[in-house]
Amino acid sequence: MTTQLVVDLVSDPVCPWCYVGLHSWACAKAALQDDFEIITRMRPYQLNPDTPIAGIDRAAYYERKFPDAAFRHEMRVRLIDAAKEAGVVFDPSIPKVLPNTLRAHRVLRWAHFEGRHETLATRLYAAFWEKGSDLGDTDVLCTLAADAGMDAEDVRKKLDGETDAALVAGEAEALRSAGVTGVPTFIINEKTGFSGALPSEKLAAAVRHAFAQN
Repeated sequence: MTTQLVVDLVSDPVCPWCYVGLHSWACAKAALQDDFEIITRMRPYQLNPDTPIAGIDRAAYYERKFPDAAFRHEMRVRLIDAAKEAGVVFDPSIPKVLPNTLRAHRVLRWAHFEGRHETLATRLYAAFWEKGSDLGDTDVLCTLAADAGMDAEDVRKKLDGETDAALVAGEAEALRSAGVTGVPTFIINEKTGFSGALPSEKLAAAVRHAFAQN
């Protein structure tokens, strides 16, 4: 009988390190599945919850946040190297718009009830980081939901209203208030957590260590 392992992956689709972490987790999970019955839950986090629904210019935002061009270049190099180690190659400069991700997190919540959340998360991240898709746009989100096997019209109806908007925003804020200050963060069996986009082998080891501490 295998032991149940619940992993809450706290992340935000506009965080490039979360994209790396998602890929690392997919590989780490494969290495852990012989010893555990693994349940992954995608938990919402918003790096920029005050971003308008229409989004903002991403390059300008980062220039304001990190005015040192040399530092921005260093971060980009580190990110690309870490992504390659995790088995994903993408150009961090592709997304031009930094969207408000509340709508994307709402769709991820609904995907959980159908067991499609990991599939949808992969599509959301790939769409943003590899194609520059606007994750604040209803049409984009409905298309990605359909690609993940969800009912696009049902998703559209919910997005056109306020279904779960306050609930998801509240959950993201609760995680922030509980001490999550950086993403991706991995919470093991709702007790022990750690953050960082680790390579898959180190991530698997970190999960095992956190599980042992519970």
